Amino acid sequence: MLFVHQSADLYGSDITLLQLVSAVVERLARAIVVVPYRGPLVERLQEAGAEVVVHESLPVLRREHMSFKGLLHLVSSLWSIVWLAVLIRRQHVAIIHCNTLAVSIAGFASKLARRKQVWHVHEIMVRPLVVASLLATLSSAVSTVVVANSKATAEHHYRRRWFGSAPIKVIMNGVDESRLRSHSEPSLRSLVGANPRDTVFTLVGRINAGKGHSVFLDAAESLAAESDNVRFLIVGDSFVGQERYSEAVDRRIESSSILRERTTHIPHVSEVGSVYTAADVVVVPSTLPESFGLVAAEAMSAGLPVIASRIGALPEVVEDHRTGILVVPEDAASLLAAMKKLSVSPSHRIEMGRKGRERFERLFGVERYVSEFIELYEELLGSARHVSEPRAKPSNDQNAQ
Repeated sequence: MLFVHQSADLYGSDITLLQLVSAVVERLARAIVVVPYRGPLVERLQEAGAEVVVHESLPVLRREHMSFKGLLHLVSSLWSIVWLAVLIRRQHVAIIHCNTLAVSIAGFASKLARRKQVWHVHEIMVRPLVVASLLATLSSAVSTVVVANSKATAEHHYRRRWFGSAPIKVIMNGVDESRLRSHSEPSLRSLVGANPRDTVFTLVGRINAGKGHSVFLDAAESLAAESDNVRFLIVGDSFVGQERYSEAVDRRIESSSILRERTTHIPHVSEVGSVYTAADVVVVPSTLPESFGLVAAEAMSAGLPVIASRIGALPEVVEDHRTGILVVPEDAASLLAAMKKLSVSPSHRIEMGRKGRERFERLFGVERYVSEFIELYEELLGSARHVSEPRAKPSNDQNAQ
């Protein structure tokens, strides 16, 4: 099997890919993974037994390409389609797993090599609308099956595509708890200056235009002005080339004497369990639709309450007023009210965390996630034993499942 992925870090889509590749190597087939640069994910994949190919010319669609100059740069790298198709044939690849819409090259290459393809969609792209529809259509047209990581993602993908016969299957992400339990990082709670009476609100994730960091900092500043017993921890950084988002967060913190004293921003940490150990409440204040919300599920695994925007798939993960609180997106006042409510009630936080843990055990375990994918791969392999034969025509079933 060949997996093509957009990055080599250890964020949401990277982690779910690592889980899948590990299971494939252990249970099913030899795995080759193509990534655009060398990062922490490469070593983890190699430890799992995968062969990793770092192809720095791999075209990856990012927001900065949504300009004439950016698109020209992307087009100049499209020779990689032929390179990838040759790799597929030389390595006797039976199935290609295209991980995220950002690596659309894999779709063309699999079509050229005439192989079965799973396109794993992790995004709900709302703008530019034409690009969102183009990618949804492309993935449906060239794939054997499209896998969406939530019902919200599947419904959005189905609405956006202009045509395409590939069926859409929903496989919700899973969380590997071993990644959360074992950590040797120094205490982050002491790093943020929190004592046992303080409530630490934590935001974990890639810093970009849609994660809501500015909304979080606005609410945090207001809450800190009212209460001495709150601290704020931001964990994460930006894609290479998008450092302006991280820099904007740092400038916002430095511009406020209250935030400067109460807020700590650190880069992404691989041993993320130490982050949840330091937290009392995890905040997911997304301003653009989340296709799943892995951080919310991880927080529930750790027995923490979650405050999340009522947008995208987050309502599928967080049960409002039971495992957390859903708030109005881009509304600092709504977020502030939820943060204030949990900051004054430790018992409420504990009860929500307990119910969140119960919900996690029912719905978000990693074994369920990888088993559903292995079953899908085995089904596709059953009709792809002779990899030199042309791929069968896709089904006409267009219904999102």
